[in-house]
Amino acid sequence: MHAMKDTSSDAPDVLILGGGLAGLSAALHRGAAMGARPYRIVEKADRVGGFCRTEVRDGFLFDETGHWLHLRDPTIRALVLRLLGDNRVELRRRARIYQHGRFTPYPYQVNTHELPPEVAAECVLGFIEAQLGPGGAALRAREPETFGDFIRRHLGEGFAKHFMFPYNQKLWTVHPDELVASWCGRFVPRPTLEEVVRGAMGIVSEAGYNSTFLYPREGGIEALPRAFARELDGPIDLGVSPVEIDWRARRVRLSDGRILAYGALVNTIPLPELVRICRDCPEEVRAAAGRLKATVVTYVNVAARGEGPAHHWVYFPEAEFPFYRVGSASAVYPALAPPGARSFYVEFSHRGELSPSVAEAQAIDGLLRCGLLRSRDELLFAFAREIHGAYVIYDREHGPAKKAVLDFCAAAGIETCGRYGNWEYGGMEDAILGGKAAMARALERLSAAPKTAGGI
Repeated sequence: MHAMKDTSSDAPDVLILGGGLAGLSAALHRGAAMGARPYRIVEKADRVGGFCRTEVRDGFLFDETGHWLHLRDPTIRALVLRLLGDNRVELRRRARIYQHGRFTPYPYQVNTHELPPEVAAECVLGFIEAQLGPGGAALRAREPETFGDFIRRHLGEGFAKHFMFPYNQKLWTVHPDELVASWCGRFVPRPTLEEVVRGAMGIVSEAGYNSTFLYPREGGIEALPRAFARELDGPIDLGVSPVEIDWRARRVRLSDGRILAYGALVNTIPLPELVRICRDCPEEVRAAAGRLKATVVTYVNVAARGEGPAHHWVYFPEAEFPFYRVGSASAVYPALAPPGARSFYVEFSHRGELSPSVAEAQAIDGLLRCGLLRSRDELLFAFAREIHGAYVIYDREHGPAKKAVLDFCAAAGIETCGRYGNWEYGGMEDAILGGKAAMARALERLSAAPKTAGGI
């Protein structure tokens, strides 16, 4: 194949593929370690933000499903507070689980008092057996390898049967026994025996990693990437995407025909797509990328008249409901809907086809059956959207396949980050942290590289 020749007179030191939160964070942090270096972001959409975006329709603001800022890292919290300034509110979670015809508090593990007595007893006794009884001894003797064993070991058979297994099978599209346990540490609350017993007695707990969160006061969640972009002084090319990467010569061909040389490359586009466009990528790496799996999430935005329940989001473990979660952005923050109206987003996870019309019909039917909608007369409109690669599937192939791809990226001089660029499960804060770390690695690589583009 012929080498690509640079057709740009303003080639960046650092080229960033993707203008979501990870890419924007990388650009913002390009001067943190070594002084500001020229950079360029290329983003295929018509605006920055990736999936962190807001759609406005008839006075309703619909985020691309729930985007709530759960911030643990003090440096990222300080950054977000500075970027948003006064355009923020802090909120306290009001989440529920719908089961047995009732809404019970989340987390399920420490709020069994509103469940049918026989279900609550099975959950509490199963937890005690897992923690202290002879039936749980084998799992207590070793670290869980599968997500299923993690659930059995830390929560017990009752919680597994009534909530964790059916809900997570819906979310991940595979049984928890087919997933590894390495991803789930901070995302799955692990209560103490005291918390479980107190929860069974009706003493409410706020366990979990997301009991409070931040949200923009105006503009929906897209206010956050816009705040990032206002801080940046480098070029952001919108409506353009990479179509080929010559990593040996450190050049990228773009969809508009330009060819950019770069000193360092930061990638946030999905790993399988990155491998597909890399020239001279070894076949074993392409095969590994083909083993990386993820779900598709179809979500239905619903607008309705009148006031509704105050639940921020509700989990649906029961098989009679095809969706796994329903959120209400207007319940979280009323300014996201016009006066006298409310909104929902209804989430389906799948790997096969799910037509928009079927998802819309199932969403409306389910909202009516659980009482979140009282009648069809309340419905104003509903429309479906789709997110590809929504949840990375942590099956047994995930770790080895991802390692093979990342090893190639490291050898090719590509720093990769973000939920899709690093093929991981994480939130907005993780993307911001990942972009910061990737830029630090890129700058370190750049300082050690020759001044002109060449082989690695």
